[in-house]
Amino acid sequence: MEPAMSSSARMAPSRSRRLPTLLLCVTTGLLAACASRTPSPPAPLPVVHRINVLPVRPIERLYTENKGIPVGALWQALADRIKSNSFTELMDETRKNMGPRMTAALVRRLKEQGFEARVLDGVDRPAKSPEDIDYARIPGDDPVLHVHFYDVGMYSSRFSLAYKPRVNVGVAFLRPRDEDYLYSESIYYGADADAGPPTSGSVPADERHVWTSFDEMVRKSDDVARSYEDAVDTLAARIATNIRARTTLN
Repeated sequence: MEPAMSSSARMAPSRSRRLPTLLLCVTTGLLAACASRTPSPPAPLPVVHRINVLPVRPIERLYTENKGIPVGALWQALADRIKSNSFTELMDETRKNMGPRMTAALVRRLKEQGFEARVLDGVDRPAKSPEDIDYARIPGDDPVLHVHFYDVGMYSSRFSLAYKPRVNVGVAFLRPRDEDYLYSESIYYGADADAGPPTSGSVPADERHVWTSFDEMVRKSDDVARSYEDAVDTLAARIATNIRARTTLN
């Protein structure tokens, strides 16, 4: 490796004329060091056998958002609010079932990945913010999986009347005692997913789950309910796959 220039040389009166040479020396030295440096081995994956799944709570309400043809922000917001209220009332049973359905799907999908998974009941949750859990108070050393819905509804993009399901969740997978996060991510399903194949944090909806208008969604509410069931199972499978990719069983 070419030695770096001494401090006395750098302080010489002719420093401005020596600057190109100095930069060349420093660059050459850095390149040589990088070329000779042995890459660090990747950190070992954490060993995980058992996972405690916190019961997933249903979201409080469903939302519809229709960008549609621009008619003014105020009128559009009012229309979205009215439709959201009607949609929540229509799909209330589906909304309530999404939490227990997601909990069961997570346990099932984690077991398919080779983990021992069980539901951990009895965890304290603040009444006003039930997802703001003090993980350090959860007993035991086994990792905890906390999944919560934060945006569920139907979305119609600008210049379109068609509605697509939107189911977005937050995922936290950690060792509770020291809040050592093994994996955390927001996952977007359906309307907010990126175009293209599924990725760790983006899952397109089934192409069959599109409705041409709000009225059609009302008429085909059973199909809408099934679209949410598919969303829950698909998201649970994605979460289990993501955890398996970030851990090892032995």
